[in-house]
Order: sequence, then C-alpha cells, then structure tokens
Amino acid sequence: MSEKVLETKFCSCWNQFEITDKDLEFYEKISPVFDWIKYEIPTHKLCPDCILQDLFTFRNERNLYRRKCDLTGSDIISIFSPDKNYKVYDQKEWWSDKWNSLDYGVNFDFSVWAFIQFERLFLNVPKLSLYNTNTENSDYNNWVLWAKDSYMNIYWWSLVNSHYTSVCEDVKDSLDIWWSAFINNCYECVSCDRTYNCHYCIDCSDWINLLFCDWCLNCSDCMFCYNLKNQKYHIENKQYTKEEYEKIRSEIDTWNYKNIESYKMRLKDFTIKLPHKSRSVFSSLNCTWDYIFNSINSENIFTGVWVEDCKNVFQWWRLLDVYDCSHIYDSKLILNSVSITENNYWLIFCANVSESRNMQYCIDMQSSNNCFLSTWLRNSSYCILNKQYTKDEYEVLVPKIINHMKSTKEWWEFFPSSISPFWYNETVANEYYPLTQEQIKERNYKYCSYQNPLPKVDKIIPANKLPEHIKDIPDDILNWAIECEITNKPFRIISQELNFYRKHNLPIPRRHPDQRHLDRMKLRNPRKLYDRHCDKCWADIRTTYAPGRSEVVYCKECYEKTI
Repeated sequence: MSEKVLETKFCSCWNQFEITDKDLEFYEKISPVFDWIKYEIPTHKLCPDCILQDLFTFRNERNLYRRKCDLTGSDIISIFSPDKNYKVYDQKEWWSDKWNSLDYGVNFDFSVWAFIQFERLFLNVPKLSLYNTNTENSDYNNWVLWAKDSYMNIYWWSLVNSHYTSVCEDVKDSLDIWWSAFINNCYECVSCDRTYNCHYCIDCSDWINLLFCDWCLNCSDCMFCYNLKNQKYHIENKQYTKEEYEKIRSEIDTWNYKNIESYKMRLKDFTIKLPHKSRSVFSSLNCTWDYIFNSINSENIFTGVWVEDCKNVFQWWRLLDVYDCSHIYDSKLILNSVSITENNYWLIFCANVSESRNMQYCIDMQSSNNCFLSTWLRNSSYCILNKQYTKDEYEVLVPKIINHMKSTKEWWEFFPSSISPFWYNETVANEYYPLTQEQIKERNYKYCSYQNPLPKVDKIIPANKLPEHIKDIPDDILNWAIECEITNKPFRIISQELNFYRKHNLPIPRRHPDQRHLDRMKLRNPRKLYDRHCDKCWADIRTTYAPGRSEVVYCKECYEKTI
C-alpha cells in the first residue's frame, strides 16, 4: 500500500512506529456515530507487537483443566483453572434456558472508571467451560467445530480420529499437525494442505507418500526433497527409477528414534544450500510480511488468506478493513480485537465474538448487535453492562459513556490484560512472546501457578529410557507416564496414538505435546522482518530470514528465475 507517514511515535517498550494517512482514513471510517456526531478514535499509543501481545493475553488455547460446573456440580473440562473464582458452566448448561445473562445487568456509574465496572460484571457472569461445538467423543478439545473421536486438538474444524493438531481444517487419521488443511494419514506436518500418508513435511501441497520434504508441490513418493514441483521418485531432488526409490525407501528405518532425529538434520543440511524465497507471499498484490495468500493492499499480515485493505493482523482469513487484530475469520471493519469468528461487522475493542455487529468493548458475545461494555450475551441488542435498553435509550447513553471514558483516558484503549480471565503463562502470548515468571510479574501481567494434578499411572519413565523401536514398546505404556526430555513434564500416550505409531512404524515421542507444538512453531520463521541483501543480485530485500542465518535467500525475481 502507498502510504504517507504523518507521525512517528515511541511505544512504552521504546520501539518506534509510524502513523500514516491510511491509518487516519481507517480510524475515520470505523469511528462510531451517534445522533450524527462522530466519536473519533485517536491513533494508537502502542507498537504493533505490544498491541498483539496484549490481545494474545485474552486467548487460552492449550491449557485445559478439570473443575466443577457451578450450576450442576458435575465434573467438566474447562479452559478456566479451578483456582480462579469464576462461575463456569458446562457447555450444555451454558446454552440452556436455565439462566439468562441479562439478569446480571447493572446501571452504568459515572463516578467509576468504565473498565472497573466491566470487570465486576465480567467476574460475575457465568462462563462457557470451553469452545467445543458439534463434537462426538471429543471432549478434550478447544476452539474446535465438528470433531469425532479426536483428542487435544486446538482451533478449527472437521477432525476425525486425529490428535494433537492445531489450526487445522479437515484432518483425518493424523497426529501432530500444525496450520494445515485436508490432511489424511499424516504425522508431524507443518503448513501443508491436500496431503496423504506423509510424515515430517513442511510447506507442501498436493502430495502423496512424502517423507522429510520441504516446499514441494504436487509430488509423490519423494524423500529429503526441497522445492520440487510435479515430481515423483526423488531423493534429495535427484530422480530415481521406481525400483531404485522403493529399495532405498525400504532401507529408511522410521522405527528408530535416533534415526528419525538424524533424518531431520539431513533434510535441514540439504535445504540450507538451496535458494529460499525471501517471503512466503502467493497470488497477492501490495502485501507485506509472511504466509499471505490471495490478498490485496494489506500490510504487516502474518498468516492471512483472502485479506483486503488490512494492517497489523495475525491470522486468519476472509478479512476486509481489519486493523490491529488477531485470530479473525470472515469479518469486516474490525479494530483492535481478538478471536472474532464468522460474519462479524463493525467491532471495536472486542474479544471472542461471533456473528455480531456494531459493538464496542464487548467480550464473549454470540449473535448480538449494538452492545457496549457487555459480556456473555447471545441474541441480544442495545445492551450496556448487560442491561437491556430501548434503541433510543441506548443511543443517548452510549455517547455519554464515551465522553466519560475520554475523561478517564479509557476510550481509545483495548481492555487491560488484568481483565483477561487467563493469566499470561496460560495464553498464546507466552508462545509468541515468552516471559519468565519474574518478567511476567515485573510487567504487571498475572502469573498462573496452578498445575494440573500428575497423571495416576503405574510408573513414570524418563524419555531416554524408552525403547528405540516401536516394535519394542509394550502395551503397558498406556499405563505409564513419560517424562519429557526437555521440560521434565510427564505426559501419557493414549491408545489411539499408540495404534497410529505402530501402523506407521514411528517411534514413541519423547517430548510433551506442548513442547512438540513449540517445536513445530520453530519450523516456521519468526514474526519479524529483517533488512538484508539478495544472495544472488545483492538487491535490498525485507525477509523473515535474519541476516546472520546461513540459508541462501533470494529476492522474488531471482528466486522465480532460478526455480
């Protein structure tokens, strides 16, 4: 996008960021209007990273806990740890007619800060135990829609007999998959789509029977390959006959844990010598950052599909006029919000909202519109602090509250992280901006010290004591816990998982599922752009490969000519 810089600011973290004419156009466009008066939203005071870090603190994906339903007393699985003094209802009870979130509505008090009043309400209204919709035999999942016989999947939909996936769509009979779609019989894959029977692959599409491959398109029966298109029977990008390939493939021992680790290094050592594209931007025009597909006129987008006229957005797709947001799906005209899913329009400073319109400062809202400072409402309109008003009453009162928030300097800020029902180390923030316990407290975030009880098992075995081969793993392992080789955190193997490893001749993992997730995240470049030179033509480029890294990095033109 062609933008004119109008102002340079310094964030509280001392990072410098710019305000442009396009920013002001967007703020003008999204500022709410009441009685023909526009209540302008000022330019933000935080840099994009700090905005995103605060948004992430409102999203717990991976931490699930056992606790009691506060309505029935039954045991439930929840994203809210039992040491937090919240009312939490089982999913069935929360969606029932046994209670009404409007019953918790209160009058706005102009002698008290708005965020303080909202926090009191937010603490009082019952919370949904987790986001797990239309699932069968799949209780241990979060942010998942349409799952069957699946365990510990995080975020997205259509999963069958799949486990430990994250940000995935349409996955069947697969394990340990991240940010992928249309996957079947696969293991340890990252950023892949339309794949069958592939293991340890990264950024591959339309492929069958690949092993340890990276950036391959429409290939089958290949190993240790990088950047191939429409090929078959290749090893390290070299053509073999079918017979030669199958002989070598039969000698690859995927049963042995040490061999697997050496094969990973073999792929890394091979790919590091070959040209890498400076940024992963495909079928897009005037877009910057990384992993952008079919998008136009968007800046600082990390992982976006069908994105138009957006800026500073982390993840997802079908977005128009979205600024300073994360985890947004199928929405338009959204500012400084997180976890906004499906058919939303004109939301400002919101979190966990779906199928809603024209709202400011709302959290956990379903199919609602024209609400302000409200929470856990569904099918509601013209509500303030969960109290029902007429349309005329609402449109008179909201401007008064906005003016009050201006006087307290709350109006142009997202909710403080202290209002989040999750503590820092439980959230996505700690994945992308990891902090120690001391750093969390120094920066005035909250630290969760609650630990889930250790699994009740016959014994806990250190990871390095596991047999190297899957054929030597006894059935009794289902009654053991394994001590993670990195974190020492114990974890269990479930029966479906063990069956998968045996079917595909794969070793038992030696790292906790959470650590394996972090390992997969590291297979993609970090969310940071660097200035460096093209290693072929020496042109200036911006890339996610840091200047000190040893990969060969080409500009777009040199890369396309070479490949």
